Amino acid sequence: MKTRRFVMGFTIAVFFLMVLFPLWGNLLPQPREESLDENREMTELSSSGTMKERIKNAEEYLDDHLAFRESAISLALRTDLDLGESPVSMVLSGFDGWLFYLEGEEDFRRGTGLDDDMIRELYDMQQTATDTFKASGVDYRILVAPDKHSVYPEYLPINKRLGNGPWELDQMMTSPGPEYSVRFLDPRSALLEAARSGPQQYYKTDSHWNSAGAWTVYQAMMDQLIAEHPTLHRLSEDEIVRSQITTSGDLAAMIGQKDLRVDHCENITVKEFKSHEDPDAGDSVMDVFVNESLPDAPKILLIKDSFGPALIPFLRESASKLYVMSNEAPSFAALGDLSRFDIVIMEVVERNRFWLWSGIGSDEEEYEEE
Repeated sequence: MKTRRFVMGFTIAVFFLMVLFPLWGNLLPQPREESLDENREMTELSSSGTMKERIKNAEEYLDDHLAFRESAISLALRTDLDLGESPVSMVLSGFDGWLFYLEGEEDFRRGTGLDDDMIRELYDMQQTATDTFKASGVDYRILVAPDKHSVYPEYLPINKRLGNGPWELDQMMTSPGPEYSVRFLDPRSALLEAARSGPQQYYKTDSHWNSAGAWTVYQAMMDQLIAEHPTLHRLSEDEIVRSQITTSGDLAAMIGQKDLRVDHCENITVKEFKSHEDPDAGDSVMDVFVNESLPDAPKILLIKDSFGPALIPFLRESASKLYVMSNEAPSFAALGDLSRFDIVIMEVVERNRFWLWSGIGSDEEEYEEE
């Protein structure tokens, strides 16, 4: 009888210890998982709202603050990776430590491509933008930043290889008729060549190109622009500094491997900046960089997404002024006086290429500040 009571008491005690562990466990030292980046704010306790809302808030708070929560999540993520599985659906683990951003299967599996009507719709939209800029004497160019898997497909898992279908960027950059004057800046051949013979062009653990890749793209852009804009200053090797860096990117953070999966790659910086940011000339929409050493060089507007910032250090040293704004639904109203620009570069990453079918809006309310 005593033994039975002891077993029952012990079982009850263990049960309550397990139930209460998430609460009293917080009194113990909590190991901090620096590699875990959930990209969101943790829930905090709130005393406002209805009783139902306060109960829900308390539940979410406990979920976010359970004892050893970060260690448990990190362990689960590492277990998935050890088993060859990506713990996050948007991150694909490839060969040799390469990580890829997976927004949709269509980004990896090249299928039948674009039909003729879609291509003409694209060119109709972008021709309108081209004509609007041209009326103000502005040279409008489109720069599509290739996704990492398009430059390094050999590191994709075998079951995610690109296939034999057409590359939609090839179709997009082939004009459907002589009535169109839409112009693309195409850095793909330069990037592909550099990826095979030069330094690493994209981060292994990040979804973006690195500074070496941005330098390659910058040079390809200058090759295509200087013929018509000879006063552009093209940076030379003497004006840059090459070094080696160790870093960890956004994809590693998404799978809880920040600082555990790292890149060792070349970093290219400008040796001495002659331009400076002019906060008085900028506003909530645009940043402005002024280069007084190049008074006769063109003025450039870069409309960019997250691939654009790596280009800014080089472009600001090539123009008399560099204007920079987000490409999240820009409008001609937000651009203001178009005649203040000589060149407009619309940069968009390949996975968001279909944004080009909507293009630049005409009404101020269409613009959403980044």
